[in-house]
Amino acid sequence: MPDATGTAYREIVRIRVVPAVLGAVFLLTACSGEAGPTPKRAPQDPGPGALQVKLEALTVDTCYTEPAEQDPPGCEKYVTQLGSVPGKARQFAGTAHPELARYGTELEAAITAYRADSCNTEAGTGAATCSDALVAIADALGGVESALGAVVSTTPATETGTTPG
Repeated sequence: MPDATGTAYREIVRIRVVPAVLGAVFLLTACSGEAGPTPKRAPQDPGPGALQVKLEALTVDTCYTEPAEQDPPGCEKYVTQLGSVPGKARQFAGTAHPELARYGTELEAAITAYRADSCNTEAGTGAATCSDALVAIADALGGVESALGAVVSTTPATETGTTPG
């Protein structure tokens, strides 16, 4: 015949220890994979088709269509939006389209001249210098847009970021 004190003790241990052990196991399994948020994959580059769409939007701006007639500080946003275009042009040019890379480099030099001459402020170096920079930006951007058209027309739709239709 079992001892009443021993049975009561085992019952208390079972009632307290079993849930505690199960709770600890649950917490460990719930937290074991928790090292913080899962890093997101970098978005895939949309390709030259997306750059072409951007250029189509920027080439209707009066800073592009009439650069010599513009107040240079008024074109600051336009020039800022062009900031990534030279690098993308060189990226999409690869070795097959050196003219695109050349126009990208010319665009970068013109943007640098605009910024170096403080054309984005009223204290810029002068209207003539800043107008020249805007004209150079427009010329180079026209070259990028034209050369990019050749890249897009020879790149499959899945790589250009566009869909046929």
